[in-house]
Amino acid sequence: MTDRVLALAEFTADWLTDCLARNGSPARVTKFTSHPIGTGQVGATYRLTLDYDPAYPAGPPTLVAKLPSNDPLSRATGKTHMTYIRESRFYQLFAGKRPMAVPNHLYIAFDDDSHDFTLLMHDLPRHVQGNQLAVPSREEAHWAMDAAASIHAAWWGDPILDTYDWLNGTKAVPPPLDGEALYAMFWPAFCDRYGDRVTPAMREVGEAYMGNIKRWTEARTGPRCLTHNDFRPDNMLFDPADADKPIVIVDWQTVGVGEGASDIAYYLGTAMDPATRLETEKSLIARYQSALDRYGVPSADLADQWAAYQASSFSGMMMGVTAAMVVQQTDRGDAMFLAMADRSAHMVLDHRAVALTF
Repeated sequence: MTDRVLALAEFTADWLTDCLARNGSPARVTKFTSHPIGTGQVGATYRLTLDYDPAYPAGPPTLVAKLPSNDPLSRATGKTHMTYIRESRFYQLFAGKRPMAVPNHLYIAFDDDSHDFTLLMHDLPRHVQGNQLAVPSREEAHWAMDAAASIHAAWWGDPILDTYDWLNGTKAVPPPLDGEALYAMFWPAFCDRYGDRVTPAMREVGEAYMGNIKRWTEARTGPRCLTHNDFRPDNMLFDPADADKPIVIVDWQTVGVGEGASDIAYYLGTAMDPATRLETEKSLIARYQSALDRYGVPSADLADQWAAYQASSFSGMMMGVTAAMVVQQTDRGDAMFLAMADRSAHMVLDHRAVALTF
């Protein structure tokens, strides 16, 4: 039987009780309240605070529900760009199957026609969301490298990835949107919108990649694995006191298949100011490679990770430019996308010998 997609207004105490029972909890929910959390541009996330029947063992005090965006433009974007189906299928087919730094979920349902979905997860109330507009601490960056390695190694080189037509970059996926045409449309619009906020570094790199998106994409041919593709602090939750999961990666709406180094370049290029990145990137890539090695990734596949990282430098700017033009505009969103684009532009220029070779 296919699980039913529910809107927040359709949640009931009985339904939550059933979700807990499916996952081995005898608790009985009597009532609950919901409050929006997070800053997602495409999805709507809520914390549910639960009350229980005292005659039964208590369950978790809170859960988290994720649903499509309440904004019509962002919701339409989620369907058009297949972000909702990707996240839903990720939880149905990958999450919980192998050790990865991802949330534990209780319920996932997806509607193939509307692309509406309902995702219910265990809450991580002591974990704190990262901040895209701040610079990660050294400890947070170390955890990010470890988390990336756990995700990438889990299906490293697995041929099953190419059988899914909803994952970005697989051999089974339908012909993608023309990235060259999209960038040619979005880059001038991005410059028009932000005017003087587009820095010289952004303009230099943005113009350099005009007409070169296809060549840049096709040149990245290293070993393939499951990739997050929006691997940045806003999509990370941290708790130093949690020995099992000091970091959890959320927001799987862009999940795909590609080079693992692209997630690392995206993270370092968008999360760190140029000086901090230059100071730490080589040691962080070394940590990432060591973690992949511990997970059993073949040593031959680890040899070119530094070059793959450099070649992926533009990833963060590409996302910053395109995402800014397809989701609901907000002040924080503007600041975030501009920071992502500027930091990544500097990364491209710092690694120009590889990053600007098409």
